[in-house]
Amino acid sequence: MASKSKAARAKQSKAESKINFYLIAIPVLAFVIKLITMANIKNADGGFLGGWLGADGENYLSGVDGLLAQGYLSDKSILSYWPAGYPILIWLLTKISLTYVIALISFTQTIFYAYASYYFVKQLRGTRLQPYMFWIAIAIAFNPTLSLSSLAVGYESPIAACMLMAVGLIMKSVQSPHDRQFVLRVISAGFFSALATLMQPRWILTTLVIAGIWALVTKGRKAQALILVGVVGIMALAPAIMIQRNIASIDKAVISTNLGVTMNIGAGPDTKGGYAKTGESVPCEPVPPATAVTDNDVVKCVIKWYLTNPVDAMRLFIYKGWYYWSPWSGPLGNGTMARNPWLKINPIVDIAKGSQSGNDLVYQSIGKGISFFWTVGCISLFFIGFFWLRSMKGIYANLAWASFAPVVISWLVSMATIGDHRFRIPTMTLSVFLQVVGLYALRHKAKTRSFAVALETNAKAR
Repeated sequence: MASKSKAARAKQSKAESKINFYLIAIPVLAFVIKLITMANIKNADGGFLGGWLGADGENYLSGVDGLLAQGYLSDKSILSYWPAGYPILIWLLTKISLTYVIALISFTQTIFYAYASYYFVKQLRGTRLQPYMFWIAIAIAFNPTLSLSSLAVGYESPIAACMLMAVGLIMKSVQSPHDRQFVLRVISAGFFSALATLMQPRWILTTLVIAGIWALVTKGRKAQALILVGVVGIMALAPAIMIQRNIASIDKAVISTNLGVTMNIGAGPDTKGGYAKTGESVPCEPVPPATAVTDNDVVKCVIKWYLTNPVDAMRLFIYKGWYYWSPWSGPLGNGTMARNPWLKINPIVDIAKGSQSGNDLVYQSIGKGISFFWTVGCISLFFIGFFWLRSMKGIYANLAWASFAPVVISWLVSMATIGDHRFRIPTMTLSVFLQVVGLYALRHKAKTRSFAVALETNAKAR
């Protein structure tokens, strides 16, 4: 009997060692591959560059130029038009090296992404999701667009990593409630939320929802209050910093001044809501005694236009909601991902460029059909994964909501502003996670002829 018990323990120990190996090896392997890729990225003169410019790369670097020339309180217009947070973070990296700052951006974002993916997947160990850990880790670490985005100058990859850290911290807290690390996890979640908000202010709303979900799944009024006050309070420092900077530099209490412009691009009776604006913009006149239209005025004008044109509004919301999930290339792709690093090696792009017949294959009926069903499949897997995970109850339902909500919020924000598949990247780590779970749900359905799962007797059981 003792020997059987010893053999069982040895077998379990071997299995745990194997899990630990893959848990570390997968993100490390992805990190090493990207380091090799970095070493081979050259500039126009053939010199070492170490990264690519993202969709708004020149704008961010232009903001950095202003900070280098005038310091933190630079009044360069682009630092108030665009949120200044990401250029400020790059500016801090120039203190290490200005010559190799793009390589430093790539390295910093890549190592952060690698650790975040490790931390998130680690929280699944010992749960009913453990059998799926390997493919979840593979999908997050090696999804071409998501992973290679860490080598581009843009806020998308670091926010995607922040989302992994925030949800991972919630998962860890729910598994080990009210231990000595609870306060540290609250502070850490607040920090990563603040970091995301510093780079993209619309994460204010995401943080409020995530903090609310975490508080709802936590027992004890004091713990709930600590989560709400701690996470939201720390996050609020980010927009406060940007507002204070803009007050001091341009005498305007704003985070940025491009929201109205962005919303107006996606609105109007003769457009479809994407960046390829067609037709006239929503008219907006200054309110006397003002003689110029402010960004806030434009926001109000666009909202008023939506309310007075509900049919057009609904049409645009549908278009923009679809664009959010559209492919990165091909006939149905819509957004600002022309610099997507994945497109440099995407075989579909090569087929389209190779010949006229290849172009017809990609952009005509067959290509449109494949793109359509690919998009529908991605959306469907996302929802299937969410509902299946939620049906497991307990911590799994908590994880489902914490992963689902940020994606939906980002989706809704895109529908209210501009339809752009690039907006999907910051929460893509979470949507990919739920899509992998969705694939396992379909496999479970095929094997058992039902989505139903055996429920835990203890809601907190792992």
